[in-house]
Parts: sequence; C-alpha cells; structure tokens
Amino acid sequence: MVEAAFLGDTEKLLSYLPPRFENLKTEVLQKYQILNGSASYDASQIARTVALVFDVPTVIVVLNERYRHWYHSQHGVTSDAAGPLVAFCAQGNLSDSLFVVPDVRKDTFFSRETAMMGQDNIVFFAGAPLSDPDGKRFGTLCLIDQTSRDLSCDERKTLLSFGELVSQDICLRSAGRYAVKDLIELEEEKCFLFDLAMTDPLTKVLNRRAFYRFAEREILRSHRHGLELSILMIDIDHFKSINDTHGHSIGDEVLKKLVAAISDGTRDEDLVGRLGGEEFAVLLPETALDKASILADRLRESVKRQTHSGKTGDFSISISLGVSTPEASDLDILPALDRADKALYDAKRNGRDRVETMAAPGPSKPHNTDDEWIVRRAS
Repeated sequence: MVEAAFLGDTEKLLSYLPPRFENLKTEVLQKYQILNGSASYDASQIARTVALVFDVPTVIVVLNERYRHWYHSQHGVTSDAAGPLVAFCAQGNLSDSLFVVPDVRKDTFFSRETAMMGQDNIVFFAGAPLSDPDGKRFGTLCLIDQTSRDLSCDERKTLLSFGELVSQDICLRSAGRYAVKDLIELEEEKCFLFDLAMTDPLTKVLNRRAFYRFAEREILRSHRHGLELSILMIDIDHFKSINDTHGHSIGDEVLKKLVAAISDGTRDEDLVGRLGGEEFAVLLPETALDKASILADRLRESVKRQTHSGKTGDFSISISLGVSTPEASDLDILPALDRADKALYDAKRNGRDRVETMAAPGPSKPHNTDDEWIVRRAS
C-alpha cells in the first residue's frame, strides 16, 4: 500500500499488485517461527532439566537419521567426545523398553563395544525409548554417569515420563515442519494461480479481465470520495512492421521494454494492463486530466529514448496515447476507455507519436487544484 501524495489526504490508495511468493514465504515462516522447518531446533533445555532431576553429568537424546539433523538435545557433551558418545548411546535404540545398566564395564554386551574403548567416563548408562504415537521407535533419551548407580522404581517412572515428553516434543515439531512446508507450497500455488489468472504472461502486467475488474473498484472509489481519475490508452506506432522486419521475438522484447518504461514512470497504485496486442491501458487514481496528459507525454518521450536491437541494427519506437476521464455517472471503466480509445485514434490520425485528450462530457468533479499534489517517479 502506498500513501497518497495528495496534500492533506491521509487515505491510502488501493494497490492491486500480484502477490510475490518470496515475500509470502517469509511471512509464513515468521508467523510460524516455533515450527520453522528451515532451521535446526535445539532442545538442550530439556536435557539440562533431566540432568538436574537425576543428578547426572551427561544427558543426550540420540535419534535416527530422520530427526537427528534438525533436533538436538544434550547436556554435558563436549564436541570432541560427541561422536564416540553418540555411537555408544545409539546401541540403546536396540531396546524396546526402558533399560538401566548400573556398570557398563561389567555388562556382557556393552563391555565389548568398540565405542566403549577410551571412554572411562561412561559407567552408568540408562535410557528411555522415544517413539511416535503409533509406537514406531526413533530414538533414546540417555543418561550417563561416571560412577556406578541404579534407579529406583519412581526414578524409572520419571525417566519414562521424560521420554514421553521428548517424544511428544519431537513429534509436534516434526508435524509442524510438514505443516509449514504445506503452507509454503499452498502460498506458492496461490501466487502461481493468481499470476496465471490475473497477469499477462509476457509483460507481467494485468491482463484485460483483471484490469477491468480492478479499474471498476477505482471508479467506485473515486465517486465515493469525490476524487479525480484518468485513463491512458497506449498503442505502439507501426508495431506490425517491427514484427515483420525483426521477428516476433524482437517484438516481444519491445513490448516488455515498453512496460518497463511505463512502470518506471508511474506509481505503485496506478493500474497497468495489456488489453491486447500492442495496446495497453493505465489507470491513474486521484489524477486530473491535465496531470494525466503531462504524464502521458513524459511516457511518450521515455519510450522514444529507448534503443532496441534488431536484425538490421538498432532502432527506436514511438507510441501514441489517448487520455480521458470517467463521468460522474460511470459505474465501470468502459465509457472512459472508449473516450480514451477515440483520443488515441485521433493521435494516430494526426501523425502518431503524440498525445490527444478527450474530456468526459458534463460537469467535472471537484478536485484539488494544488499543482504539487502528486509525486511521480518519471523525470
């Protein structure tokens, strides 16, 4: 939305630009930061809490490949010992239930594990299974201590409870990641469909149907607030000869460069549409006929300064423009477009490369007479 440059008016002009997917993607990710699927999540606070409850120096959540790349929760693990420690704790994933090993050095299974070699700080080892609601195992919440110990019945229940807590946290965040992914894909599809339905595929301005639809809104808004509104009709002079001489691909580039000149010379709230072939329309909210004529001439000069590369060398083009305004009784843009089209025809008949105007019949609507009321980007 762009604030009106109309002095003393705080109302904001409507803007009907197509949504940009990258902007929407950022908004979705910001809205669902807690479920952001693009970043790793550190749940080490849970591990620290478990370590405090059980008075152990090391707690680590060991997960399978699906989860380990984005979910991390550990306490008391140094970077140099992380690899061997994870390899050792991964053996706990073989257990389907809670396990407690008071002293791994005396345990038949763990004492032979190569991951144990050089790990004098691993004596006590206990773990609670992590699984999804369907019971599918995906990791273990592991406790490690440097001295031999055991867990009471209540402590085992507490460890199982923590295991369920971690499991729920992982499952929730995993579901959230997929939800955000779906939301992003949905927004991308919506932008694609909007672009397909509303914009011209070559020039990316509004197509004929969308231009009429949005222009009708501006007509009604101008009547409601007693604001001026003008319409430009633009046609490339001798465009057929450009296609015949240089080919349709060069003609397409000419159309795109014309739209670039129009976009550079108009405001964000101005509506630009391709009505067909080389014919374009520009709707100018809160713009009187004389100001619209000045803008039209600036666009004409801007287009003449463009240089195009063709089969026979560089060339330039010219455009003819017709300018008009709607009547107070108009409920859509068609009557004003018809008058602008007649003015365009006059410009063609009078030698092309010019601007002609055709005012609406009847009394003009009240409007601000301050010459500084509108600011444009065109030089």
